[in-house]
Amino acid sequence: MDTTEPASAPDDGLALDQRLLEQSALFEMCHTITSSLSLGAIVENMLRIPMGYFLIARGIVLLRDPKGPEFRVEGLRGIPRDIFHKTFRLNDPPGHSVLMRDHAGDEEWAAFFRSFGIEIVLPLATSRGVLGLLGFGERIGGKTFGLREVEFLDSLSGIAATAVANGLLVEEIRSVNQKLDRKVQQLHTIFDIGRELNVSLDMEKIGHILSFAIMGELLVNRCMVLAGDEEGAGIRVLVSKGAVPAPPADPAWLRLAKPETSAGDGFSPEWKQAGITALVPMRIHDETRGLLALGPKLSGEPFSESDLEFLSTLGHQAMSSIENVRLFREALDKERMEEELRFARGIQQDLLPRSMPPMKGIDIAALNVPSREIGGDSYDVLRLDAVRAGFAIADVSGKGAGAALLMANLQASVRALAGTGLPIREMVFRINNLIHGNTALDKFITFFYGVLDTEARNFVFCNAGHNPPVRMSAGGEATLLERGGVILGMMANVAYETGEVSLAPGDRLLFYTDGVSEAVNEKGEEFGTDRIMDVLRSVPEGSASGLIEAMMDAVVRFRGKAEQNDDLTLMAVKID
Repeated sequence: MDTTEPASAPDDGLALDQRLLEQSALFEMCHTITSSLSLGAIVENMLRIPMGYFLIARGIVLLRDPKGPEFRVEGLRGIPRDIFHKTFRLNDPPGHSVLMRDHAGDEEWAAFFRSFGIEIVLPLATSRGVLGLLGFGERIGGKTFGLREVEFLDSLSGIAATAVANGLLVEEIRSVNQKLDRKVQQLHTIFDIGRELNVSLDMEKIGHILSFAIMGELLVNRCMVLAGDEEGAGIRVLVSKGAVPAPPADPAWLRLAKPETSAGDGFSPEWKQAGITALVPMRIHDETRGLLALGPKLSGEPFSESDLEFLSTLGHQAMSSIENVRLFREALDKERMEEELRFARGIQQDLLPRSMPPMKGIDIAALNVPSREIGGDSYDVLRLDAVRAGFAIADVSGKGAGAALLMANLQASVRALAGTGLPIREMVFRINNLIHGNTALDKFITFFYGVLDTEARNFVFCNAGHNPPVRMSAGGEATLLERGGVILGMMANVAYETGEVSLAPGDRLLFYTDGVSEAVNEKGEEFGTDRIMDVLRSVPEGSASGLIEAMMDAVVRFRGKAEQNDDLTLMAVKID
């Protein structure tokens, strides 16, 4: 038996050599394609190597958008470059290699590849699905793709798909790292700018620091920083850089709660016309108190979510600093005003009698307690001669500095006229015309003036709309001193009358303002004239100061925890 193996046919040897050559070439191609992690290099090698090996005239690589059916052209050879990086919708792409000469379908993907003369389409498929499509045109010299060439390209596309997946993963990691780097850079910016903002007490400077940081970080050509006024209804432009026109007159942006860009449907057309492409509210305590209005980026790229988040953080931080400046200024203004009021209070207290003039036969005491730093109540005791003294008490409408100034004018007028010898009614007549001619219609004064003669033991008086003082006799009989006329300042040339009461040892005179009679307790009840009479009767003896103390104690006990809501003045005279 002949055991010698028959010699192989020459054709079988050539086929084996060809197969080994193809395997070697495939190995080298795969090594070249997978040796790089750069997606661009992988795509370039996916086209260059097989096209050179098989002498292919044209090739194309498309990668799929992970969010949809669109494919983006990432590589081209022998095909017009105008479609490079353009996106095409190719529904239901093939999951296996397709020779276009054998495919009769008219799907979107098939029509697309036929339009560019592609002969074979190969999917770049992994376990994650089809990542992309690889297409090659005709071979030079009219050769067609046979079974071996298709198998070769199938193997190549499978390995290339793995390389593409790795490249996409690297791109994703690189993108994440870039975003992280960007975030770190923005955090550094926020931290650095925050330190500068927190040490500034100038709103305009805060606006400049903020605008420079934004324009430098995001490379925008226009930036406006707006803040609402203290009433929250108007607009204040802190900074405007890059020839930004005036903002719209209607501050509707005060209702803006989150950033808006010109790509949105609700973006204001007025801002668009002004060249503004992004509006970012500056908020504090869940309220929009300011606004960043930005022009486009110099790069032409739209504002990303990360950009808007960065701007919001920076804007809120700046708004907090602006609010701190506002509160600091308010505190300074309040402190300055309080200092001025304390100074005015000192002047007002100096205008009141430092001590009562010594008068034989009478005991005098008085008390003034303003409800604010300065008040609108006043009293005065004027020694006219050895036996006569003038007593004045008044209450100006309103409170505060205006009331105090008007009261000072009244007091000066009384002191100027009291010693002239004019009858009391003529004196009050002149004072009324003076007040009427120099004050607004809403300003008026209740006023009482009387002259006590210790020798004649009488008291002549004129009441211009003031709470009637009380003459309480030693026997407990009360007389209200009401005769006089209208409130000072209401109208000019008003005639006033005078009244007169006789006085006896043990009689008392009590003068007061409505801060006593209208003192209110926690139930809303008023102290009233009846309680004043009760106090007078409960203290039948003692000094004038004792009567003042008893009256004040009664008012304080009645008021309880309720606040004093009006100036309070008391003056008492005891006839010895």
